[in-house]
Amino acid sequence: MIIVEKTKEIKGEVSVPPSKSYTHRAVICASLANGVSEIINPLNSEDCLSSLRGGISLGAQVDINNNESLSKWIIEGNNNSPKTPDNVIDVGNSGTTLRILTGISSQIPKGYAIFTGDDSIRRRPMGPLLDGLNQLGIEAFSSKMDGTAPIVVKGGKIKNNTVKIRGDISSQFITSLMMTLPFSEEDSKIILKTPLKSVPYLNITIDVLKRFGISIKVLREDGTYGQYINYNNPCNSDKYGNNMGNYNIKEIGFFIEGNQKYKPCNYTVEGDYSSASYLIAAGVLLNSEITIKNLFKDSKQGDKEIINIVREMGAEIEIKKDSVIINGPYSLRGISIDVNNIPDLVPTIAVLGCFAKGRTEIYNGEHVRYKECDRLKACRVELNKMGAKITEKPDGLIIEGVGKLKGAKLNTYHDHRLVMAFTIAGLRAEGRTIIEGEDAVKISFPNFIEVMRSLGADIRDNA
Repeated sequence: MIIVEKTKEIKGEVSVPPSKSYTHRAVICASLANGVSEIINPLNSEDCLSSLRGGISLGAQVDINNNESLSKWIIEGNNNSPKTPDNVIDVGNSGTTLRILTGISSQIPKGYAIFTGDDSIRRRPMGPLLDGLNQLGIEAFSSKMDGTAPIVVKGGKIKNNTVKIRGDISSQFITSLMMTLPFSEEDSKIILKTPLKSVPYLNITIDVLKRFGISIKVLREDGTYGQYINYNNPCNSDKYGNNMGNYNIKEIGFFIEGNQKYKPCNYTVEGDYSSASYLIAAGVLLNSEITIKNLFKDSKQGDKEIINIVREMGAEIEIKKDSVIINGPYSLRGISIDVNNIPDLVPTIAVLGCFAKGRTEIYNGEHVRYKECDRLKACRVELNKMGAKITEKPDGLIIEGVGKLKGAKLNTYHDHRLVMAFTIAGLRAEGRTIIEGEDAVKISFPNFIEVMRSLGADIRDNA
């Protein structure tokens, strides 16, 4: 556990870690390619290492070159021919690894691939993906017959060319199908049975696949094709310069050409807006003078929306081409936020809402309950221990701004995003806050505590 004390001021210049979402996808694409790829500036976290090890299990060869100035993973792919694993693949806590590789592993020439993970992974839903794979003629099932890991996948060719799947539980199911169907001998379609959640993650998938030689087309109800999925931002953020296209054209699925080949690519991973959200929240809430680097203004990451959210709440932060400058604190006001496409920002928004004037409402976030833990419930239970006034709804939270919190002992349920969000709450709270399970940050932001200390945050190890 760590001890967080109220901090008067933070100052300095820091870089955010590389994007977890981009690293996962780039590493897996490289592991399939017909040549050598360089993944430059990958996120060296437990989750992304799970994808790297998974790629090795399926026949890729990897040379890791980590140094202070530049990290590089050199990956020789399996030439679009995944190998039968020698052992069970343990994905640790990485749901992205589990879901993507469940699909990819169906293309082994013979035998079975078996996936397991930690306690949290073995509770996370896999049913819609298993059903989708079975529609394609792929034999994939839960060993417990309850739709959760361990997962068993039998190698074999894709026999059918259309799969229908829900889009409102996890975009990772669709990402898995997008990355698997290029192996089909025929053109194929993914048809959505429900509206999509977490749309930006699918745009990231399309973006990375394109770099590695794979084409995905978005099917629209008017019969046209799109390059990316259009979606509404939750705070009318197009007024800040984001042109997301025509929101009125509905996406109904995806078209994937058959017999595509993964090609090698030298790929530089951009900074992670999800991780940056905690630094941005700290800068907005505390007396601050900070510059956050490695944040690309034109990123396709959905969690870039944190910039527009804090602006909508009243923070006048400065945006550069690849950095954000914050001189806090700011007087915040409550707003209503649709988190359909930004589920990972919920803990950060919940903390910001506690210090805002008036009501902050988080809605359209039923899928937030299916992350490392039920984050809606966890935010309500733990932040209320600090004196917050949060009511839980089926699809979100209502947060009545209380202006200040008091220190408390908080459970983080082995969830990296709760550790970081609650730490920011503790920096502004009166008295001492004890955060349990801080090791979870290695999932996405391994040096989070060190970065916060470098800015002046009063965070101590428990003696």
